[in-house]
Amino acid sequence: MRHAYSVAAVRAAEHSLLSQQNFDDELMRLAARGVAATATSMLDSGRHVTILAGPGGNGGDGLYAGAFLAEKGYSVEAILAADSTHDPALEAFTAAGGTIAHDLGNADLLIDAVAGLASTRGLSGAPLRAYTEAKERGVPVLAVDIPSGINADTGVAAADAVEAEVTISFGWARAGHIFAPECGAVVLCDLRLPGAPRSFAEELSATAEPVGYIANEPTIALPYRWPTKPVLSGEQGLVTAPKPVGCTGPILDPTPGAKSTKYTGGVTAVCAGSSAYPGAGILAATGAVRATPSMVRVVGNDSVVTRLPEVVPHASAQEKVHAQAWVVGPGRGTGPEAAAELRAVLERGLPTIIDADALTVLSTDGDLRELVRDHPCAVLTPHAGEFERLYAATLGRELDLSEGLGVRLRELSHALDCFILHKGRITTVTAPGQKIYGMNAGHSYAATAGSGDVLSGILGATLAQLDAAEADAEAIIMEILHAAAIHQHAAAIAAHTPDGFGLCSASQIAAAVPQAIARLLLMQR
Repeated sequence: MRHAYSVAAVRAAEHSLLSQQNFDDELMRLAARGVAATATSMLDSGRHVTILAGPGGNGGDGLYAGAFLAEKGYSVEAILAADSTHDPALEAFTAAGGTIAHDLGNADLLIDAVAGLASTRGLSGAPLRAYTEAKERGVPVLAVDIPSGINADTGVAAADAVEAEVTISFGWARAGHIFAPECGAVVLCDLRLPGAPRSFAEELSATAEPVGYIANEPTIALPYRWPTKPVLSGEQGLVTAPKPVGCTGPILDPTPGAKSTKYTGGVTAVCAGSSAYPGAGILAATGAVRATPSMVRVVGNDSVVTRLPEVVPHASAQEKVHAQAWVVGPGRGTGPEAAAELRAVLERGLPTIIDADALTVLSTDGDLRELVRDHPCAVLTPHAGEFERLYAATLGRELDLSEGLGVRLRELSHALDCFILHKGRITTVTAPGQKIYGMNAGHSYAATAGSGDVLSGILGATLAQLDAAEADAEAIIMEILHAAAIHQHAAAIAAHTPDGFGLCSASQIAAAVPQAIARLLLMQR
């Protein structure tokens, strides 16, 4: 995972570097070389580029990049987003052969260089028309710093915000990259002025604390070939090769050892499913069974055993059930029996995944929320709707995301003193006293009924293997992320067909979990 910084920290680091320039726009020209190199990687055989250029430094990055591309023989046009421009960059652009346009033209790539870190609103006028046409035609979009209309601190999207295939960031990522799927794949490019003691990334690391961490899981290979050598090095300075921010890191290896038993990898207990929703229990238990060679116990749902004879059945959570981690909630119902079961599980004090119906119960029962606060390792896994209900019940006010999801995640995590995994294309995880961690899956194939039940089972098995009761908060967060990574890779595997990517069901995702684990163990992570 890579560091992500606030806009204020980025501007402070940038200000320090600007004071070390040998001539005007030296840093901007270095950034533009990174933009041009990224554009070249995305173009493949295409030769036509259109740039949406704003009036400030972001527009300057784009125009200088256009100049470098024109010098390499590309056909480059720019649509100006305002009456004013960064004049030196515009002069360099036109001198290199770039031309001013008012529409998309024959573009093979659209570069969004309208606002960058200052972005507060979406596109309008000619830039919006060009962008709309690009999306209709399938022309890829490269955003500089952050897509226009996306708040660089919060990731909140304005109306008519840009959705990019790739976003290039300099030094480290910006906080908004963590939360905004509109950024697409985030690539990083470091810059060092000639003779400067520190690069952009080093300046950020030395002068500020990251606000969070970001990962792009390579579930589906991007159709771009990134350069392997620096874009520029030597007397003119350094521009590193643009590279994706990378994955969540190495996962725990569940492979049994020479002396392993059915207990070695940690036992998972699953309270899921009911007569009304038997499938939820099957899916959650299958997720756990496929993610661990160790024992999985299923509580109070006999239908699971007929589908998974390897599980060990138990009548209720109140009886003696030996396990290292618990999963409670999927398809369990929201009545008094479900509340009593959740209470019984929480009172054990063992790592507990609270999902689906159990989250609904939690949002209606203050005493249970108090048990969560006192619990050493409760992991809540809400989707957007469940998060909204639980937030309102716990904080006593309606959820307002105008300041971004990150602020609200921290508030709820602090209020309940628990780990929270917020589901979506971007999985976000935090805990009290911890930063925000965000993982972009790169696809949405897991957005299907029952998929979250599978994830809860994988999470339970992963935390049982970790022995989360003895782990620190950061280690637990990383394994929560790794469980989510397994789930998202399994979804990509399940959706892949001989004719390309199609659709998949939760059962197919669960079946693909062993292959996903094998893939992650083989990857250089």
